[in-house]
Amino acid sequence: MTVHVFDSDPNRCSRCSITRFADKDDPRFYRCRPSWHETWMSIAHNIAERSYDPQLKVGAIVVSDDNTRMLSVGYNGNYAGGPNERESTIPGEGGFLHAELNCIIKCDYNHPKKKIMYVTHSPCRACCKVLVNAGISRIVYDIEYRDTTGLLILEQSGVEVIKYRDEEHN
Repeated sequence: MTVHVFDSDPNRCSRCSITRFADKDDPRFYRCRPSWHETWMSIAHNIAERSYDPQLKVGAIVVSDDNTRMLSVGYNGNYAGGPNERESTIPGEGGFLHAELNCIIKCDYNHPKKKIMYVTHSPCRACCKVLVNAGISRIVYDIEYRDTTGLLILEQSGVEVIKYRDEEHN
């Protein structure tokens, strides 16, 4: 069951526009549709749970800009067949491939539409450079990573950057 969200306007749901005092015969009363941002970010968070990293689980997905296709998924983890354990407990030196890289490696580049990446944490500087070269047109992230300098690279390269929690979730 999806719950109605009465945030910016206390009398109107920000998801489906139903009013707080709506008639129970209105079909929206029982079914509130999540936005695309909510849908895709939820999938990214679920994918992150596949990571073996006990310190930071990151998930990423690439979708078409018209929201009709999920093109790729990735999470932070080791190389195929490698051990499912960190190389070090020092932050930034865990040795796992980043979720964004795992996602980009699997992405179909023959898809002609613009691509959007949803990622649970803002990408690091090195991943941002890869995402620019991969032609990702928009990045939507949920949680700020400890180093946000890569976001400037994205913005300077014309990639739209959206912080999920700051969005209206329309």
